[in-house]
Amino acid sequence: MTRAPWVTAAVLLVARLAAGQVASDWAESPAVGLGPLELRSESPLSILRLTPTPRTPRTLDQGQWRVEFLTSWNNYFDYEPQLYTIDAEALRFTTSAAYGVTPRLELAVAVPVSYRGGGIMDRFIENFEGLLHVANQDRKRFPRNRYLVQIHGPGGRTFELTGRDAGWGIEDTTVGARYQLAPGTATTPAVMGLLTVKIPTGRASSLFSSGGYDVAAGVSAGQRLGRRFNLYGSLVAMHYAATDMVGVRLKPNQLSLFAGVEYRRSPRMSWLLQALVTSPGAEHFGGFSKNTYEITVGLKRVLGPHVLLEASLLENLFIFDNSPDVGFHVGLVWRSARPRPRA
Repeated sequence: MTRAPWVTAAVLLVARLAAGQVASDWAESPAVGLGPLELRSESPLSILRLTPTPRTPRTLDQGQWRVEFLTSWNNYFDYEPQLYTIDAEALRFTTSAAYGVTPRLELAVAVPVSYRGGGIMDRFIENFEGLLHVANQDRKRFPRNRYLVQIHGPGGRTFELTGRDAGWGIEDTTVGARYQLAPGTATTPAVMGLLTVKIPTGRASSLFSSGGYDVAAGVSAGQRLGRRFNLYGSLVAMHYAATDMVGVRLKPNQLSLFAGVEYRRSPRMSWLLQALVTSPGAEHFGGFSKNTYEITVGLKRVLGPHVLLEASLLENLFIFDNSPDVGFHVGLVWRSARPRPRA
């Protein structure tokens, strides 16, 4: 059999998916659009602990499912002499599923798997920073595409991971509940409460886990602004069981503040700009004792009645020694049809 029928079928399938459906089928509420980019803080310390992922402030209908496949690729060069060196790349795949238990309550579970190693982006980043005349001179003093995590704790204690420790690992699983406090209208915000628990399923010895249970609780909201724009925001408090890392004292509590704006270019496509601020995670430990500022730009595209694609670019702001130099993110979301009302 020739390949022509298969090519024709693939073209027809893509065309059918691209036709999609109107945005209201995905927006779920007049107060929200396609929603924010679902990218959590990518700071090395935030990844180790529980931090929230921005979500559209609208829960699933009762009996409805949502499955997400989220990917992030980050390059790190976080360096504080005598304190730490984090020279690495991380490729993370997160699979999550959520189910609408009641018209206002949904439950969710997420399992991340990641690869930690030296990566391939160092030369690209050096050339890009050189073009902008903001080159990191410390980065140039070290070998390219090296994997080194070195943490110097008090009393001469040192934790180190090198190239021989590179590889795959499962990170900590999260389970959570989201409750619709207000569904929102064209003039009033959609408001959602959330509660998330992190279960230590990863290996703490290789920094795939914090080694303890974490809890996060907060509220998120979305509001329509005119014909083309939507605003999103959230405030989440996190509490951590593990407060020690190689003798470095970690804060037991942190706050996460998120803000984003969505420009609805068409019923099936949106551009997004969002910022995430995370309060300091460590006591007297260089950049990790300062706020983390991350900005993300990206887009969302409806591919079909049940499929949504998102892609984005992440950059750190203001503080360069506690977050990725650059990060890429791609997500694919499938959502089942809304259950038909019972007769």
